[in-house]
Amino acid sequence: MGTSDDATRGEAARDGGARGACAGDAGAGVVVAGEGGTGGASESVGVRRSLVERVENVSSARFAVVAMTIFVLVAVRVYWPQSPVTSHSIIGCACGDEVQEVWFLKWTPWSILHGLNPLSSNWMDYPKGFNLAANTSMPVLGLLAAPVTWLAGAVASYNLLMWASFPLSAFSAYWVLRRWTGSNLAALLGGLLYGFSPYMIGEGVAHLFLIFVPLPPLILYCLYRIVVVQEGSARRWGLALAGLFIVQVFISQEVAAEAVIVAVLALAILLVQYRREVTVVRVRYALRALLVAALPAVVVLGYPVYYQFLGPQHFTGAAHATTHSALKLDVLGTVVPTATQSIAPTWLTRIGDQFMGGDTGENGGYLGLPLVLALGLIVVTMRRRRGVIYAALVLAGVEVLAMGRWLMVANHTIHVPMPWRLLAAIPVLRSALPNRLALYASFIVAALVATGVSEWIRWSRASSVDGARRHLAVNVALGSLLVASLAVYESKTPIVTVPTPTLPSFFSNGDELAIPTGSVVLPFPLTTAPNALSMFWQVRTGFRWRMVAGEAIVATRRGNATGQPIADHPLAVSQYLTYWSGGSSRLPALDARLIVQMREYLLINRIGTVLVDASNAHANEAITLFTDTMGPPRREGGVDVWFHAQALANAWRTRHGPR
Repeated sequence: MGTSDDATRGEAARDGGARGACAGDAGAGVVVAGEGGTGGASESVGVRRSLVERVENVSSARFAVVAMTIFVLVAVRVYWPQSPVTSHSIIGCACGDEVQEVWFLKWTPWSILHGLNPLSSNWMDYPKGFNLAANTSMPVLGLLAAPVTWLAGAVASYNLLMWASFPLSAFSAYWVLRRWTGSNLAALLGGLLYGFSPYMIGEGVAHLFLIFVPLPPLILYCLYRIVVVQEGSARRWGLALAGLFIVQVFISQEVAAEAVIVAVLALAILLVQYRREVTVVRVRYALRALLVAALPAVVVLGYPVYYQFLGPQHFTGAAHATTHSALKLDVLGTVVPTATQSIAPTWLTRIGDQFMGGDTGENGGYLGLPLVLALGLIVVTMRRRRGVIYAALVLAGVEVLAMGRWLMVANHTIHVPMPWRLLAAIPVLRSALPNRLALYASFIVAALVATGVSEWIRWSRASSVDGARRHLAVNVALGSLLVASLAVYESKTPIVTVPTPTLPSFFSNGDELAIPTGSVVLPFPLTTAPNALSMFWQVRTGFRWRMVAGEAIVATRRGNATGQPIADHPLAVSQYLTYWSGGSSRLPALDARLIVQMREYLLINRIGTVLVDASNAHANEAITLFTDTMGPPRREGGVDVWFHAQALANAWRTRHGPR
């Protein structure tokens, strides 16, 4: 898909007019930096030039190995001291989204192997089940990690993919920026800014589907080749774009949707800024490539998209009430740090920690004042390059969109309508969160910085003594700002990891084999925030049984989204079990009526086995209800268990009469 370095340099040197649309392309002189003379203004300049030249003259293939090594070493620190492949600990917490994603990684290969639909399941949230196409199920990652899942377990796959997201994403940005700038050092710095941004570190606590992002830079690069460069086969670039976009959809629909938003914004600005360079020939090339991209995308994505919005258990409206979410960029969010940054004065974090409704991990739009000043310096000193101005305008547009529906300043909502209101009205975007556009903002920032650094390198190698002196002040200022930027931009690491729950021996000594394959189990505690223990049980036993409750977004009776996925008939039983599992619910009285409803609950939901974690703090409350319904439990391998639950309930009722 790429071109050789020589071809890239020649291409950038030739590009003019509309090709200046890209920030990297805007620095056409940057990519031929190595062609400068050897003279210098002083001995120190010559020494600097020598060191820079040594790095810049390393072949792209060799330096790619160096760059990847650096990215891997930095990534090791992110989750240190956890091994990338371990099943004994998990990133973030053994609850919520983390366990849900572990479950998803296990489900995709397992469902395909057993001839089931990977987009739907009632193995969790029985009996209704849920729509995986409407959840963050990441089927591509599930298939990619399947060998690790089969050999070491789904927790190991989750940990490995979380860890690998950082170096792979950074290297993808490096690869693109290397072709845009022709500079090893500039691309390396850009890769670090993208792959280890505050967005990546913040979402790296719990959201695999949001941080496995090596594809967005490649998608934007394909669009650049289609709209700007327009060399080679339009069909080839169209097919490449289609393939990348399809895979991205099957990793994260949200990231893919944001790619479309950014692409449309960038194209609109391009058509305005470069309207004089738009010709019939260029339009035909772009339309031909985009049509080639659209056809396979529609064919492959048609059924999953239909299933997501119209399939069984689909929901309408926004997930997690995202239409009115607090997760949007504050005007001060780019320069005011939160406590998650390495350099975070307390007097500033008092403000910053309130951004995003207090969810500091979602403040991925933070840049820091030095980086903002560095970007300003780059734009001012390179303002004659239309591509730099173009990239700055796109960045500004993305930042404005990230502010959500209403303007937010210092955690105060100002009722000034923002452009995101228009996007939020589109049904397919109702669940998208504006703050997560920070991913694309970080890549544009990386491209601008790489452009500035490559220009700095060209200046440092300039043959003219007068020219070197002219640029010395800018070089020193930019270099100082970038050093300060890296220090301020860096987030605190390592990200916390915790031990995985210790499973009762019931699930390892063969006792669980007494549960009939494919039957329904009622576990206690239910998987409802913050508890996720029963999902671990199910994953570790290889989906031997279906389960009441679970962590997923499901449809209510009215078709709205809810994160309380439990069997709700009779409602009082669900409320009782949810309350004592730590969820948000009212607490019905434990009386004769509840016991009768418990028997109905077993029947309606076809429950064959009831399991209670005997070590749970509220196990006695559940055991009391179950004992009054089915009689005393059997204690096996650290759990209280009732096999053949419905038969036990009928026998107990016959023996003791209705209560």
